[in-house]
Amino acid sequence: MHSRAYMFLERDYLLLQRQPAWGIEAHPLHEDNFFEWTATIQGLKDTLWEGGVFVVSLKFSERYNDEPPSIHFHTIPFHPNIDMKTGRPCIDFVDDVSLWRESYSLHFILISLQFMLSNPVIEGAINVEAANICEDQPDLYRHMTLDCVKASQQLFGNKFGEQSRGGDQKQTSLVEDAELEKRISSYLSKISFDDYLTTWTGIATSKPQTDMKNPLLEVIKNDSKLQTAHFGLTLEELQEQMKKQLNEHNAIMYGNFGKKQKVQDERERRLDHLNKMKKIYLPRRSAPPPSTAAHSEVGEPWEGDVEDLVAWTNNLDEDDLEF
Repeated sequence: MHSRAYMFLERDYLLLQRQPAWGIEAHPLHEDNFFEWTATIQGLKDTLWEGGVFVVSLKFSERYNDEPPSIHFHTIPFHPNIDMKTGRPCIDFVDDVSLWRESYSLHFILISLQFMLSNPVIEGAINVEAANICEDQPDLYRHMTLDCVKASQQLFGNKFGEQSRGGDQKQTSLVEDAELEKRISSYLSKISFDDYLTTWTGIATSKPQTDMKNPLLEVIKNDSKLQTAHFGLTLEELQEQMKKQLNEHNAIMYGNFGKKQKVQDERERRLDHLNKMKKIYLPRRSAPPPSTAAHSEVGEPWEGDVEDLVAWTNNLDEDDLEF
């Protein structure tokens, strides 16, 4: 004849078969032992844990259901309410026997675990590090949660096969714990507050005051090597690039008025110089005095040279004049 605890577990097993909960599967680890169970719990839809598959072991005593079972996650997620070392979840009615009720069933326990994943309790969290990140750095917590979901998807197939064949669960759990802790550690690093303030204030583009100095630039201003590493250019090259960009910006915003004015002034200077040449080298022309017919037909010998010089100057291209 079976014990009272065995009959309760048999009842719970039939309830799970008749009214299965979404994303939850559970069965005894061995056919001849109803006091050790294994269950798989999937993360709820439309939550950060959607797609995750987590293996849970449950051990019942002969006092069930006067007291709760012993519960441990074998696929341990990074969660404020789950111990990273043992995989033990932090649930009030599991931790405190006085809060346990005989009406609670295995079905209720597994649904509570599934709900706990997407609804962490920060106050009194057993994983303090996860609780702090969840509260203070939600983006990082989201990233680490998605990483846990991906890792659980990769590990679930092999682990479930080992459990169904009665493999060594403890060794597999230790390997998974080490891999998960290594993944989590790769995202975390400790820096001093002064380093944090200097770096992020230097990166920030807004300043509370217009005359406020950039602390990052103040740190590297006396070290040419640090400046070269920060800007990717030497100081001379940086100044040249800044000057070039400033000129390009002014040309786009205001146009090249200065250059056009300079070209116009140069052209006027050349014309003025040409007029002075004409006044110096060309005598002022006046009406010739009356002369004989022979003289008027032949003219003075220098008049031909003057006419040639006038024709030459009139044919000059002012843009090609170089002085």
